[in-house]
Amino acid sequence: MSTEERRPTNPDASNPASSRPASSNHPSSGDPPAKEPGASKKKPWPFIVGAVAILAVILVVFLVKRSKGDVKASEERPRDVPRLDGKWIRFSPGYASNVKLAFAPVESADILPVVSVTGTVAFDPEKVAAIGARISGRVRRVVKFNGDPVKPGDLLAEIESAELGQAQTSVLSAKAHSEAAAANEKRETQLAEAKVVSQRDAELAHATASAARAELFAAEQRVRALGGNIGTEVGILHLTSPIEGKIVELNVSRGQSVEPSLTAFRVADLSRVWIELAVFERELGHIDPGDTVDISPQTNTTVTLEGKIAHVGDVIDLDTRSAPVRIVVENKERQLRPGQSVLARIHTTREKGSTALLVPRDAVTTVDGKNTVFVFHDDTSVEPRAVVVGGKDGTRIEVVSGLALGERVVSSGVFALKSEVFR
Repeated sequence: MSTEERRPTNPDASNPASSRPASSNHPSSGDPPAKEPGASKKKPWPFIVGAVAILAVILVVFLVKRSKGDVKASEERPRDVPRLDGKWIRFSPGYASNVKLAFAPVESADILPVVSVTGTVAFDPEKVAAIGARISGRVRRVVKFNGDPVKPGDLLAEIESAELGQAQTSVLSAKAHSEAAAANEKRETQLAEAKVVSQRDAELAHATASAARAELFAAEQRVRALGGNIGTEVGILHLTSPIEGKIVELNVSRGQSVEPSLTAFRVADLSRVWIELAVFERELGHIDPGDTVDISPQTNTTVTLEGKIAHVGDVIDLDTRSAPVRIVVENKERQLRPGQSVLARIHTTREKGSTALLVPRDAVTTVDGKNTVFVFHDDTSVEPRAVVVGGKDGTRIEVVSGLALGERVVSSGVFALKSEVFR
């Protein structure tokens, strides 16, 4: 059959328009509705965001519940701390290891108590000089200043004084009268020997000369009493140093008016100083003059100087219940300064050879105002026991009562035990 013969006989089949649906309002019963032109495909982003938010909420709730569970578990877990059980303090081996608990035996040995007390450096009165004008005047010149070294007789300052000028002038006048009286005495004596004048005239001339010499001596002494010198510039007072040392205080300046009560300069030799202590009466019984003392500045305890106790006070201060103790220290290297705070460790000798029960100083603490030690019972318990203590040396303390020889006490970790049990 030919191609022309296979074509449909329906006249509408060849018309393209006839193949379209008749109308959207009348679709054929078997065909699906056609999509409108230009319609876009919907994206799934809202669903993804929502899913992520839900997962985040679930994660947060999970973490919160877990943290609450951890906190609850930690709260339910007991703390590893010591506890008071009757007369014993009990603790775990882990706690003992954590605080490094250590024990030391109670020993019997000789002790030389060491008394530790703070003090203040002071000038040695034999090596300090206060220098001032003995009269009123005005400072003409200052020669030496703070920190300057001086020797005996060195000029420190010059002061103009009318009073000194009058005294020096009186010396000149008295000296002239004395010379005239001496010449007259000599002449009258010669005339008396030649029988020209009577012996009485010679005696009167001798008395007048003696009075003139006395007046000259008095005038010279007045100048010296005012601090001046004979034969120097009239009316000028020279302030000089009476000792060798260093200017440690200066209270005048050029042109300043001064009065006799003013201390213009203070010169000190710091090669030797005093240490002034206030020792409580309970410790005075251990101390004697001549005991050795180690002195260290509080700002640098690595520096140690040696001194000797020179004086122990005889009177107790009613307010402080202490007595003054003086120490003399050689200070050749100038490591101590007057006014400085120091720590003094007095090595007593009065009780040398006495035997006592001793424990480490760190083993004794204070509980309810009483000296207390923690006595070993077993590896996980100790007994807090009140004791009476006595003298101390550098590392040990005497126990007068409360312990027996051979017992063991806590020597390390005392503060940790006390702070956990006795709050």
